[in-house]
Amino acid sequence: MSAPVLARIGALDIAEAVSERIGSFVFMDFIQFLAADEETVRCWYMNSGGKGPSFEINLQRTDGGWLMELVEHPPGTEQTIEVP
Repeated sequence: MSAPVLARIGALDIAEAVSERIGSFVFMDFIQFLAADEETVRCWYMNSGGKGPSFEINLQRTDGGWLMELVEHPPGTEQTIEVP
């Protein structure tokens, strides 16, 4: 089954998708915007305290809307896209 193409993706949509994957509540505040380039917006989600899985979130612009890809990482994994 392919991911649906959405006309708009907001933080609540991302939180809902992560919640479906991990089977528990997701705090929208833990979703970080990291970078945007051409057709992709990159975000990151890490559970409070790093106890649950982290997710790399790629929002890809396509004809007609956006596709959301979630890539799960082990608990406590830090993002390496934007390092201060």
